[in-house]
Amino acid sequence: MSEDKSISQYLSDYRTALEDLKSSNKELLPDLAIDALMKRDSLQSVLSEPSKLTINELKEIESLDKELEKQKNTILQASNYGTLRSLINPPESNWWWYFSSRWDNWDWLWNGLTIAALTISLSLVVDTSSRILSGGANSENTLYVIGQSVLTLMAGGGALTQVGHKSYERILIQLHIPKEFWQETSCGLSWLLMISLLGINSALPSWAYRVNQSGLDNFDQKRIESAKADFERAIAMRPNYGEAYYNLGWLYEEINDLDKAKAQYEVAVQSDPQRFDRPITYVKALNNLGRLYLIKKEYATSIHFLSQGIESSNKFNLQSSAEGRDDYYSLLKNLGWARFMQERYDEAEDKLRLAIKVNPDRSAAFCLLAQVLEAKSSKDKTQLIGHWTKCASNLTPSDLAKPEDDNWQGLANKRLSEMFSGDNINRNKGKEK
Repeated sequence: MSEDKSISQYLSDYRTALEDLKSSNKELLPDLAIDALMKRDSLQSVLSEPSKLTINELKEIESLDKELEKQKNTILQASNYGTLRSLINPPESNWWWYFSSRWDNWDWLWNGLTIAALTISLSLVVDTSSRILSGGANSENTLYVIGQSVLTLMAGGGALTQVGHKSYERILIQLHIPKEFWQETSCGLSWLLMISLLGINSALPSWAYRVNQSGLDNFDQKRIESAKADFERAIAMRPNYGEAYYNLGWLYEEINDLDKAKAQYEVAVQSDPQRFDRPITYVKALNNLGRLYLIKKEYATSIHFLSQGIESSNKFNLQSSAEGRDDYYSLLKNLGWARFMQERYDEAEDKLRLAIKVNPDRSAAFCLLAQVLEAKSSKDKTQLIGHWTKCASNLTPSDLAKPEDDNWQGLANKRLSEMFSGDNINRNKGKEK
């Protein structure tokens, strides 16, 4: 009888706990919900021999269990429900500790979306990190890469590893987030991380502008290797960044590595002019590339790029600025030079006279025009002397920046010396007569 009385008492305690749970105010509901579960545990502990239970006792247990199931939403909202379950670690047969809400039916979807977001995040971290660190690491970009990597690994560890998952659960419990919303919370945080990384990745082109400017500053300070690393990093951040390709080509040309310079200019001119910080840089790239092909005696290719540069200069109306006029002058001068080398002297003369009209204070076009007129066997010696004189005297830093300019200066001095020597000889012969 004592055993029957014990079961009856457990049943009574269980019944009382459920009644309290149904009738209590909201503040006490969490504690009463847990109390009902504990009472059900106590009852279960004495049911080792269910055959000794009476029919009425079995029916009452069934009825009370149905009442307990009706209270599952209240039980799921208990803040310490998950914590106690982890501490007690009840067998799965104690179903009252494993209630699931209607939200749990969608956990498979949230888990799948979480894994998808984390996969994309990891790929973004790899892509962004490789682009940021291209050309070398410094304190700023290293800290940046470490920061985003740590965040992604923490999120991935919380979702994909057992240790990380348990730590993550403890945080959710401390934040009083109901268990039925844990998967949704994880999914939301993973997607928030992915969107943040997407934003960072899409901001790299803007960052590339800063890095490109840093490269220009480094070049001005004669820090060639640092400038080269900056230009390469800017290109990695923004693969279609024509401005950085031009600057890298210009750097190679300045250190007399013409093959690498040509390669960078060729990539630059393949970019849309709108992808340059300034349209004039696109024109500069065409002009410099045309000049390098001219030096290599590939005149047809040179003329193609130089003509494209003149067309673009007219399209963007670049001659309205001093810098634009200077570049327009260089395009016309180089095109005249190319036609001269093709022995198309009339076309060469036309382009060179246009260049002189654009900027009569530069010497190179005069040097070339004098050579063209000599090739055409011009009889106007006064005109030739005038052109050679301006070739020799209209010197600017830009006119002495290229090897060919120095050669033309030497040629001008030689021609003038010959002409004036010839005049003196003729005058002396006249006196002797």
